[in-house]
Amino acid sequence: MSTQEYFGVPINRTQANAIYTDAMSRMYGLVALGVVTTGATIWIGDMTGVGDVFFSLGIIGWLLMIGIMFGTLMAANAVVARGNTALGTVLYLAFTGIEGLFLSPILQAFTGEMIGMAFLLTGGLFVAMSAIGMTTKRDLSKWGPMLLIGLVGLIIISLINMLLIQSSGLFLLINLLLLPLFLALTVWETKQMKELAQEAAMQGDQKAATQVAVIGSIGLYLNVLNIFLIVLNLLGFASSD
Repeated sequence: MSTQEYFGVPINRTQANAIYTDAMSRMYGLVALGVVTTGATIWIGDMTGVGDVFFSLGIIGWLLMIGIMFGTLMAANAVVARGNTALGTVLYLAFTGIEGLFLSPILQAFTGEMIGMAFLLTGGLFVAMSAIGMTTKRDLSKWGPMLLIGLVGLIIISLINMLLIQSSGLFLLINLLLLPLFLALTVWETKQMKELAQEAAMQGDQKAATQVAVIGSIGLYLNVLNIFLIVLNLLGFASSD
């Protein structure tokens, strides 16, 4: 049996490797399951028109749908942080399902070819960025605050443009800036989750490793979703020229 010490405490390396591998596999599996769930509810929303009901209510419908989504997302993060990963996983998948209903009316503005191309490009970009995060030896700890500040700033500008300016040129610029930002976030979050999973594994803490997996899947799913929407926006903008 192979052992080593972690801060003076002997650990079973075989057990640590198994915990780490399980955590990372669970994280990527949940990301994939979230994407599939969103795809399924997009189809359901398109067939039943559930999403259109909210949009027909105007700004009230938008706010109601967004409130439900963010409420579910915050609840998922909160219960996972408290150690209830099973309920957190259910809430996460509920969020991905609601997201699909919200997106179904929006995607009607795009062709099936554009949606398919955006999905393939998103998959390739996500895999590439996550691979970089898994393999890089660089210290990325300083990336997080800078990326989050940039994200908040662009969201504020985007809202101002949507509500007041309504400039197509500014819309294009925002998307061109958001794409590398979410790609960098994917690298940073992957690296962060990898290190947290390794730490939990070295301590032999299966519960903490599972928490990392669920929290990581939520963050990476959001990155996948936003990369997809940005790529789709850019394809739509290019096709309109």
